[in-house]
Amino acid sequence: MTEINRTSLVQGMGSPDFNLPYRGPYKAPSLPLPPANVFVTSPYLIGVLDIRWDNPAKIPYNSDLTVLGVNIYRAFDAPKATYQKLNINPVSSLTWRDQTSEVLVSQEDVLPTLNPGNNPDKRWYFTTRFKPLISVGTNGQGQVSPSDIMLEIDNGSGYVRVPAFKVVPEEGLVYLNINRTYDPQQNMYTPPILPDLLNGGIRVTYHYLSGLVATDYYRKLYYKVTTVARDEATGEVRETPLDEVEAKTPYQMEETDWIWKEAIRRNRWLLEREGERVKLFLRKWNGVRCTCYDDTYGYSKGIGLKKGGCPVCFGTGFVGGYEGPYDILIAPPETEKQVSLTDAGFHVIYDWQTWTGPEPLITDRDVIIRQNNDRSFINRPNPQGSRGAIYQQHFSLDHVDQTDPIYLIPVNGGEVATPVSWNAFREAQPSDASPVIPVKPTVPEGVLPKGRTVTFENITV
Repeated sequence: MTEINRTSLVQGMGSPDFNLPYRGPYKAPSLPLPPANVFVTSPYLIGVLDIRWDNPAKIPYNSDLTVLGVNIYRAFDAPKATYQKLNINPVSSLTWRDQTSEVLVSQEDVLPTLNPGNNPDKRWYFTTRFKPLISVGTNGQGQVSPSDIMLEIDNGSGYVRVPAFKVVPEEGLVYLNINRTYDPQQNMYTPPILPDLLNGGIRVTYHYLSGLVATDYYRKLYYKVTTVARDEATGEVRETPLDEVEAKTPYQMEETDWIWKEAIRRNRWLLEREGERVKLFLRKWNGVRCTCYDDTYGYSKGIGLKKGGCPVCFGTGFVGGYEGPYDILIAPPETEKQVSLTDAGFHVIYDWQTWTGPEPLITDRDVIIRQNNDRSFINRPNPQGSRGAIYQQHFSLDHVDQTDPIYLIPVNGGEVATPVSWNAFREAQPSDASPVIPVKPTVPEGVLPKGRTVTFENITV
């Protein structure tokens, strides 16, 4: 079979349909194409999403392969984040239900993970095998209290049910009560019940989430569906590369028709000539908690610190803080700049109204970095479209002072084909930090006009 031309007519144009991405000469021609018309929808149940697709065996290019099924992958927060495979064996049907599972763990022996006060606070605590711990029936959104777990301790005379002192659900941490308590029935203080490390034990019954499908506004889910097929000539099982598969999200509730795809391409054409190249960082709303996170008050202690904030989470409370950078184009600003005098000094009020294409999806508190290193939070994002399909994303930018932790975010290149430092003539870029080169090397000096504005690099001659 000869290699087909997989160059998409819309790839890189910001369209939600990337069609057939280009397959270079280093990838096997017998790699299967992914299924068409992948669609993510809700069955109107909390914590449940259905992924549907067309039969990949009906794609003519896959006719020389024996299609075994598909694999489903999921990522959080950003389309280029790390994807996790959801199924074990290839799925041979045309639908898959991704849902939150509240799993019960009964009487787990946690004595091997018990810390019997070997810490500066002299606290006794243990770690459960699975996490996060949850309150049943809340889809992981409810507040977890010590009463949501059943703790049993054997201090040498048999197991007795005792209340836990404190629970840290994200880390699976459970603290034991090490202080005496007042018993109103006997009108006396009773000593704490702690496990006998030699002849006793400790066990716990709890629920945890498996495969969380959150329903809150800030959680962005992305799915990719790949085709798994066997080459009968060699017997080798092959799978569609993930980088050739378009990410699908439940935010895109309808497919974009050909008329609006053309409108998206024309919008992109306008942005390439009049827009400004910026870096986009997508805020993390889940992941590993940063050490600066205050569990008592529910926020990062690195937010708003005048000494620069936390360099690990940048005030988000999650390690890494942001996904990115993504190189995007935004429309010229429509803004009113005001300077007001406050008790702390002069403060710039800078409300910038602008828009960009349909990808990637943006939410509140995402960060935009301009080429002059001005950094702003995205505020009030408003996706524009019809019938559930997204064509544009309108939003405003809130300028922040340089004392904000987002000024600690390192900028190392980008993840798509148009980095900020890319020159307008598509010459080889020396490095990620290379400045914009508004000069075509093949044109003699003095013939080609030069400029230093933020949009001059977009002009072609």
